[in-house]
Amino acid sequence: MCPLISRTHPPALRGPAPGRNRGRPRAIRALHTLAALTGILFGAPSACAAAKPAWSAQVGLGYEATTGTTNTRTLDTHDRAHYEHALWGYTGRLSYDYAAHGGLVSANRLALDLQASRSLSGHKEDFFLATARYVHNPFDGYRHYEVESVGMGHRFLRHGPMRLKVDGGAGLRQNTYVTGRYNDVPVLRLGVNYRWQITKKSALTQRITVLGAATGTLLTSTTGLTAPISARLALDLSEIVDHYTSAPAGFKPTSTFTTLNLLYHLP
Repeated sequence: MCPLISRTHPPALRGPAPGRNRGRPRAIRALHTLAALTGILFGAPSACAAAKPAWSAQVGLGYEATTGTTNTRTLDTHDRAHYEHALWGYTGRLSYDYAAHGGLVSANRLALDLQASRSLSGHKEDFFLATARYVHNPFDGYRHYEVESVGMGHRFLRHGPMRLKVDGGAGLRQNTYVTGRYNDVPVLRLGVNYRWQITKKSALTQRITVLGAATGTLLTSTTGLTAPISARLALDLSEIVDHYTSAPAGFKPTSTFTTLNLLYHLP
């Protein structure tokens, strides 16, 4: 049995001092706000954290270069880190895709995702979730955009080789367009995360995120198939699809990135 303890109250949200945030990137201010909201929702970690912390990570890298009549170069990386302790879980994902043909850049996408979750019980079926996302992809018409959201989720499959997790929430999206124009819009977020552990070292994964706003809906789908090479190395075939229902003028609504990476697993 875990002893009853008192919760520490999160610090009060105070407005910034005059002139303090001038010139500070909106993404940094948004992450500070997300951290404060996380403290309000989740409170302090439970003293029942008798379970040993568990962490895992993977680093993926793919590269190709050709010379001759045309010179091409592609570089991509898909990395992930996860830390879990008692009722808390933290996940970070980094994705970068670059391509150039004949000296002209044709793809340059950077995406960073951060998630913090707290299960409502030791069964870990229901959970609170706070997310932050940063995407830079000028070929979609956005110099960059950031999304912060909070919500709840449920794990539908927790036993056997398959896992299914669905979450939903609300937040704010900050758009900065390649034209220099920017705006802030409220969003509703829906996330679906599916994993099928085919064998001990091979897996099929599918992640879908839908961000709905008055200005349009963004759907991001990431599909991955991992096959082992050795105890630490694996091959990962993945496809990322970004679809905008209201793409900026002059830009196509759908972008796809198909990559083959060499993965290194830690620990």
